[in-house]
This record gives sequence, structure tokens and C-alpha cells, in this order.
Amino acid sequence: MIRRIVSPAVPEPAPGSFSNCLVVGDTVYLSGLHAGAEAAGMTVAQQTAKVLGMIEALVNAAGATKQDIVKLTIYLTDVGTRAEVSQARREFFTGDFPCSTLVGIAALAAPGAAVEIDAVAIVGASTH
Repeated sequence: MIRRIVSPAVPEPAPGSFSNCLVVGDTVYLSGLHAGAEAAGMTVAQQTAKVLGMIEALVNAAGATKQDIVKLTIYLTDVGTRAEVSQARREFFTGDFPCSTLVGIAALAAPGAAVEIDAVAIVGASTH
């Protein structure tokens, strides 16, 4: 059974396009999220922190915690700013960090967005 998850902290995509968050069994899948229209006025570290907060909001709405996140894929328009992304991750996560892939790309769909992150979490994984 597939459940669609929403959170007031995360803008929903246009109807009929995609879902931000789906849960199948105990697995939570999140689409790539970015800082949206605010991105243009933010540093990469600020964008990353905002996106991680959005991920946490959706994961929480799905019944999990940020400690249940097991995989991140980070898309970055300038890999030279990866230290800013890493710092934001270190401020967000504690304990065992999730598996992570960083991919350098030419551009993101949102003007001014420099980072987009998708995630996978397993509900209750951190308590086992």
C-alpha cells in the first residue's frame, strides 16, 4: 500500500506532476527538494539547512525521525561549495550519518537553487 505524505512546511507540487513524499511499508521516499523561490538570496549552507528541515518535516509527518534517514542524494550546481553542504549536514545529523551521494550538475529547475536533496528513510530504523 502506498501512502502520500504532506506537511505544511513543504510546498506541494502542482497536481498531476509528482509527489514530494511516499511511504511504502516502513520505507519513506522523498523527491528532490530545494529551497524554492527563496534560494536566490541564500548561501549554499542556508539552502542546505532549509532543505534538510523540509526533509525532516516530511519524514516526521510519515512517522519517522531524521535519525531514520538512511540515504541522501545531493545535487549541487557547484561542487566547489561542497564544504558548505557538509557543514550543514554536520549541524543537522548526529550519531551515524546516512549514506550519501553528491552529484555535480549544471543547473536545477528552480532559479537560484544551488542544492537539491532527495532522501530515503526507514520508519523506526534508529530504534532497532
